[in-house]
Amino acid sequence: MTLTQSAAGPIGTHITPGPTPHTLDHPLVRRCPHLYCGPRWLRVEDQAHPGPSFHTWIHGDDLAAYAPAYGFDATSNPWPFARPDLFLAEATGAEEGHDSLLPAFTIGGRRPGHSRFCTAGPTWQRLPALTRLLGAAAEHSADRGASCLAALYCSPKDADLAEAFRAHGGVRFPSHGTNLLGLPGGSTEDWMASLPRKQRAKEKADLRKLRDAGVDFEVSPLREADLERIVPLELGLYSKHGHTYALQEATDLHRAYLDHLGDDAVLVRALRDGVLVGFTSLVRHGSHAYVRQAGFDPEGCGDAPVYFGAALHEPIRWAYDHGVRCLDLSITADATKQRRGARTQPRDAWFIPLDDAARHHLRGLRERHDRAASTPSPA
Repeated sequence: MTLTQSAAGPIGTHITPGPTPHTLDHPLVRRCPHLYCGPRWLRVEDQAHPGPSFHTWIHGDDLAAYAPAYGFDATSNPWPFARPDLFLAEATGAEEGHDSLLPAFTIGGRRPGHSRFCTAGPTWQRLPALTRLLGAAAEHSADRGASCLAALYCSPKDADLAEAFRAHGGVRFPSHGTNLLGLPGGSTEDWMASLPRKQRAKEKADLRKLRDAGVDFEVSPLREADLERIVPLELGLYSKHGHTYALQEATDLHRAYLDHLGDDAVLVRALRDGVLVGFTSLVRHGSHAYVRQAGFDPEGCGDAPVYFGAALHEPIRWAYDHGVRCLDLSITADATKQRRGARTQPRDAWFIPLDDAARHHLRGLRERHDRAASTPSPA
């Protein structure tokens, strides 16, 4: 524990290697409106993340700030939406030098679309609290041999957070926006009616195709017996899109759902002639639900639009039936999701270099990105 004196009184910094009972029961975490910084999800990550982690607290008489951080190195799951070096390779198109960023920690979580920083207290103290939080986490990361501290999905509207990153030499890069679908009215018919006429006709055509193809859907809580069927489908979908995902980590994450999320871990099963041909997983958190993993058997699905049934139509139907008012559709395929009524929330990625090699690499990438952005497109 370290204490720093300020005008508001003593400010404490506390770092733990895991989510302690104090963290899980703290009002800032316990009452968090967002899934990824609530106590249940912190338990999920504690069980499922195969690398090191730590949790940083800043606290005073009338303020608190908190964020978890998760470690990555060259042996970590090669998932470019969470591992900092692979994320930056995709974001910038640069092919070399990213190994200088490893080992790394991502602060604010490791889930696509959301880097979460919890704060409480007077508005005027939020910026200094976030600045102290990032400073303590950066120092701890460096002490553990990390080359950078990153947050991959920050809201560009959060001026305090951006200024806190800049105070520690943070370098900003574009990130993937996350897609939120607010559900109007009280039924799927209301959602359908909210769409433009041509899109509404397409959705109805997809539903007819699914019926004609004999595809049925079943929505119920995740079960242990599901794991051996859904994980191969999930890995197959990643491979189709050119990504590799570690089998053990995929399995461990679903199992952590079972252990910590109870009936709020929901599975949409797509069945054709009684055979599972696709799935999506949903996680409910109050009036929101998060569409998480998915997987499909291309041969079993054939030409039927099983993806749209499992990832959109059935989750929407289930949401209306269970009082869910917003679906988080995660990142990528923005235009496809926007056509169904989703709004894309922009995101920025921030990297704090912790050694000279990472600092040189990040500055070079940023300068290259800025030059490319300022170069006029050929007529």
